[in-house]
Amino acid sequence: MRVMIVEDDPMVMRLNIDYLQRIPGMTVVACCQNVPHAQEVLERETVDLILLDIYLRDRSGLEIMSWLRKRGRDEDVILITAADEMDTVRSARRLGVSDYLVKPFTFERFQEAVQVCAQSRTALAALPERVAQRDIDSLFKPPRRSMSLRHDGLPKGLTPLTLAQVADAVLSQGETHFATDALHGATGMSRVSLRKYLKYLVEQGMLEESFHYGQVGRPSFSYRCRDRQALAALTRHE
Repeated sequence: MRVMIVEDDPMVMRLNIDYLQRIPGMTVVACCQNVPHAQEVLERETVDLILLDIYLRDRSGLEIMSWLRKRGRDEDVILITAADEMDTVRSARRLGVSDYLVKPFTFERFQEAVQVCAQSRTALAALPERVAQRDIDSLFKPPRRSMSLRHDGLPKGLTPLTLAQVADAVLSQGETHFATDALHGATGMSRVSLRKYLKYLVEQGMLEESFHYGQVGRPSFSYRCRDRQALAALTRHE
């Protein structure tokens, strides 16, 4: 898909680009920091997907949504924004956004949103002139990624004992933010393995995740305990 990013925060812009580069078949055709520039690009470029912020200096990204709808355009739009007010969510839904991600967000959630848009466009392009219900379902109900769970409710690749070990290491960090490397000594696990467990704890609401940029310009993640009681319960696994 041909993707345009509309974002005035350089850090988030860079993160969006990095994430898109990790998804096969994605091409960034333009990066815009304001509404007029985005409209100018849309007038001359073919775009399949727009990653759109709402707070764009003194303008709203939803203006671009209205502009698209008035012209009968069919670009998919994923909102990536700090706006979490219910009125904004309702407005976005009325305007037909494809998905809505609140900052900060994980790569997995970003990837899911982009891939669902890609699947929908592929399904639409493949529809015959006269469609059956199953054809319509492929368009309006595209398959979403789901985690494969074991009998104990954990995703495959995760074990209760190791999860308890990670939870105990997280609790030892107190209320401060910490990076993945901070848990390496306590668990002896690789960064990749730790990330899988931390991702699960974020999805369960026990940790909060944030990202920032280091000296090399690549995004790195930090975590902070969000539910000490739930984490403590995990450490009591037998």
